[in-house]
Amino acid sequence: MPVRLRVDVVRLERLRRSPAKVLRALDAPCRDIARLALDYSLFLVPVGEGHLRDSAFLSGPLHNLSQRLSTTWTAGYVHPAAGPIHEGWHWGAQLFNPPPHFLRKSFRRARGSARRRVAAVLKDFLAQRFPSH
Repeated sequence: MPVRLRVDVVRLERLRRSPAKVLRALDAPCRDIARLALDYSLFLVPVGEGHLRDSAFLSGPLHNLSQRLSTTWTAGYVHPAAGPIHEGWHWGAQLFNPPPHFLRKSFRRARGSARRRVAAVLKDFLAQRFPSH
């Protein structure tokens, strides 16, 4: 889930000086939001045959330390009935009878709090690493 933030260029450069520490600081809010979205989706998952609900998982963090820094937490279901978790356009039977998107609705609910939490963590990290004089 991409999160947009308005960032001062000077502060952004300060964050890029210690990427591993920044990404570790972002792990907690990202994990919490992925867990929250997974919890929301459990209410949308049908209960019955197939044990779809029992196949829920949360995995992470996956840190990308290349030029485009990122941390990733993944939530989903390891079950064929869950359908694709990614968003895309599909032709054929999926166009007219799309699979359920249990996680899309859940992540939409959690997105606002995710933005606020990530912004707060970045602000706190900058304040700790670079206190104003």
